[in-house]
This record gives sequence, structure tokens and C-alpha cells, in this order.
Amino acid sequence: MGNTQVKRHRTKLLPEMEGPVARAYARGRRTEPQLVQYRESAEMLAADLAEGADVLEVAPGPGYFAVELARTGRCTVTGLDVSRTFVQLARQYAQEQGVSVDFRRGDVAAMPFADGSFDFLICQAAFKNFADPVDALDEMHRVLRPGGVALVQDLSKSTTDSELDAEVARMNLGPVATFTTVRTLRGLRRRAYTPEQFRATVAESKFRTCAVTPDGIGLEVRMRKE
Repeated sequence: MGNTQVKRHRTKLLPEMEGPVARAYARGRRTEPQLVQYRESAEMLAADLAEGADVLEVAPGPGYFAVELARTGRCTVTGLDVSRTFVQLARQYAQEQGVSVDFRRGDVAAMPFADGSFDFLICQAAFKNFADPVDALDEMHRVLRPGGVALVQDLSKSTTDSELDAEVARMNLGPVATFTTVRTLRGLRRRAYTPEQFRATVAESKFRTCAVTPDGIGLEVRMRKE
């Protein structure tokens, strides 16, 4: 695969977000413009799902998107995150909103679900941090039912500084949060994937093939279990 090959790692790329760091992140992602964006994105996704679909969100963080997706009433939603703090915060948020979501703690490389448990899987802004991306994809494949779809949305290595700045400006954060978010995204971009790298990684997995679409500062990757 030449220069597009992605190395497989056995160590964590990032420590899990826990405690005050996770709580600060959750507060920063709970601005009204971002909550509106979660709601609109969830409604668009739900419209394409079969009624009553079983959906898994991998790495839902504080759970804002998962809650909005469950709120549509079209699907049953489960969330899996490695962070104890995020699972606690997500459960609290779902209870506060009066929405039922099954948030659990677990690792994407060894998910606590039976084979063929879900019709649809979504993973947002987390894939670039997975220690072994091929193992993660294989687990996604395992927990999907035949015909099920995995959707990965993440930062693109190809995005420019000006595109990152514009995206963060739309979040309507305060000046300190804006500075730290831009700085964080520029750092995360170093381990993000290009379309070619993503295709090469998927080719090593049980999915084998994928459709990669540029989407703003990120990539949208769709994979189907045959």
C-alpha cells in the first residue's frame, strides 16, 4: 500500500478523558449552537434509519448526540465509551432530558456486545485516537448485523488552519475556549487520516471497502457489513 499504509499501534494514542478534564470538555460542548447542531444532525440521521433500528454510538463522550438521536423516537440507542466520567455524565444528561439511552463503559477493541447486535453504528471525532484502528473496525463489523452500516466521522488530515478557525468560530465559544479548541484541533490533525489512509486501513479490516466523503473539516466514512 506504499505511503498510504497506516501503522498499527498497541499503545494508547491518548489517555482516556476523566475527572475535571472530561467535565470541562463536556461543558465546552454544551453551548446552545452545538446542541442545536447535535439535534439537527440526529434528525437527519434518524430520517434514514429503519423504524425501530438498534443503533450504537462508539465514543459518545457526554452523550449529547446520542440523546438527541434517541429523542427522535425512531431507534433504540446504546452508547459505549472508555471513560468512566463520560459514561456518568452521559447517563445524568439522558436522565435530565427524560430520554432513554443505554450508556455503558467499554473498549472499542473488545466491545461487550453479542455478534450482530446493531443495525447501525456511528463514531464521531474519536477514530483517530484508537490505539489499533483495524481491531476497532473488526469489532464494529462483528457487532453489526448483516447489511448493517458503520459511519465514522472524523477530522481530516487535509483540513487547513483557516478551515479549522472558521469551524471553531461557529461554535460561539469564549475567547479562552476558542484558543484552546483551535490549538487542540491543530494537534489532533497530526494523527488524523487522509482519505487514502482511511481506505488503506479499512482494506485491512473485515469491511474491506468503504466510501469516503469530505465533509467540512472532516471525513465521512461509510462501511457496510455484507
